[in-house]
Amino acid sequence: MPIVKQKEGTARIDELIPDVEGLVHSIESMSAVDGPGLRCVIFTQGCGMRCHFCSNPDTQAMNGNAKHISSKDMAKRLSRLVPYLKAGGGGVTCSGGEPLLQPEFVSSMFQEAHALGLTTCLDTTGQGTKEHNWNKVLPHTDLVLFCIKHLNPKKYFDITGLHQPGALAFARELKQRNIPFWLRYVLLRGYTDAPEDIDKLIEFSKQQPSMLGIELLPYHTMGKHKWEALGMKYVLEGVKPPSDKEVRKVIQKMEDAGLTVRCDVKNTTRME
Repeated sequence: MPIVKQKEGTARIDELIPDVEGLVHSIESMSAVDGPGLRCVIFTQGCGMRCHFCSNPDTQAMNGNAKHISSKDMAKRLSRLVPYLKAGGGGVTCSGGEPLLQPEFVSSMFQEAHALGLTTCLDTTGQGTKEHNWNKVLPHTDLVLFCIKHLNPKKYFDITGLHQPGALAFARELKQRNIPFWLRYVLLRGYTDAPEDIDKLIEFSKQQPSMLGIELLPYHTMGKHKWEALGMKYVLEGVKPPSDKEVRKVIQKMEDAGLTVRCDVKNTTRME
């Protein structure tokens, strides 16, 4: 991913930033895949969606098996990681779950990151509203990883359990604020891979001036065991990941349309 320009900050924690308690599922201190450079990824607890292909169903419940962590305590932990994270434009990514459902906590965390000279990245599906969620987080956001799920309203609802207008409104908000983002799209056989689905995605992408490109995510079953551990029925039982050939065909179609595409084709396990 391209490096996001770091905002000026001090090497101390600014005491003017509110101390907010967040509900955190887990923390990954060093990640190289959730934004530019090395990143500390904070996985918040709670999500309004119930996506069929969710890899982290244990983050869905609003309480769940999570820890209460204050933003100041998290900032102290970040301060020890600054020498490793700051190089190459690294920083903090808030993921989930859905981080926008804890806007005050994420806002404080991003302000703490900027005070330490780190970049901020929001991994989201665009849940919430402008007034109660986006206005609190986006002013402190350098980069967004936005999973659009689907451009067909019915299929969007079938996959996520939520209605689509909120996601489209969030896309308009990114456009209005000119926040750079990668559009994430899960390629799932029989759900998101129809030619008309890809055409809609391409058409939508061309209308997003601050979009850096599409991050194509071939469906996988690596989160299936989590569903089983929670006693949840795995909705996609029997659905196979797309083949290498199928993935490359979609990539080629997007690139032929002039779009930048990121995709780890090696994640696919089938070659036919």
